[in-house]
Amino acid sequence: MKSSKTTFSVEQMFFKEVFVGTLIYAVALGFFNDYTKIVEAKSFSTIFLSSVVLQLLTIMAFKFKGRIVEWLKPRSGIAYKALMIFCVWLVMFLSKFVFIWVIDQIFGDNININGFFGIVIVVLCVTIIHKLADYTFKKLGE
Repeated sequence: MKSSKTTFSVEQMFFKEVFVGTLIYAVALGFFNDYTKIVEAKSFSTIFLSSVVLQLLTIMAFKFKGRIVEWLKPRSGIAYKALMIFCVWLVMFLSKFVFIWVIDQIFGDNININGFFGIVIVVLCVTIIHKLADYTFKKLGE
């Protein structure tokens, strides 16, 4: 069987990230809605639209984290390493409050993600599933 390497453009990879991430968020939110009290949604349409918003917020949070790392990584010294760890933690911690606030502002009572730890659990599950999907995508290309 002949193997051919396919390279993807930045635009294709961004589309894949948004598309796959949105679907993963939709599935995760749907399961959390059906089987837990963490997510309470009025309809699947609300779950899907909030999945789009959450995926875009996740991409922005990771880009912001990446810029901080990019800025601090070339600097040497224990203080810069500690500052980088603290800043990355702070961005990832505070982003969850932003996620909750944005979802509340856009969707109001149509969807509730109950509490800080609720959004942490949802985002953690989505991130793990997304990493597994990326790993599988890359392995299938080898």
